[in-house]
Amino acid sequence: MVKHIALAFIALGAVSAPALGVSPHIASTSSGYSLGISGFVPVICRATVDANMIAPTTGEVRIGALNEFCNSPNGYEVHADFSQSLAQAKLLVDGNKINLSSTGTARISKSNRASIQHREIFLDLPKGVESGNISFRIVPL
Repeated sequence: MVKHIALAFIALGAVSAPALGVSPHIASTSSGYSLGISGFVPVICRATVDANMIAPTTGEVRIGALNEFCNSPNGYEVHADFSQSLAQAKLLVDGNKINLSSTGTARISKSNRASIQHREIFLDLPKGVESGNISFRIVPL
């Protein structure tokens, strides 16, 4: 019987403004005319991973590529939420090890500005781990 680690990937986005608005105005002065346009862009953030399931094996297993997009001018954080069975495992994000703990969540990345990133994600499974779930979420700051 082959057991699999089911990976549920969540692309969460936060939208702070429901619609795009533009408010043009025209001003006239004695030396000429000026035209001004201002608009409001909603904050959109999403994190997606290109894999759904992986077969559990002890050691490093490639999960897939994590694609981050967030236009928040204040930046964003990406978190991994995982089941307790993965609490002793490690995530490798672009080669950097992140220990998974019993809290069930770990910060994967943080940016202090809007950004588009592509990261390679591996899971380093300890001996005896047979299954678990992991999902990724993005939070605008």
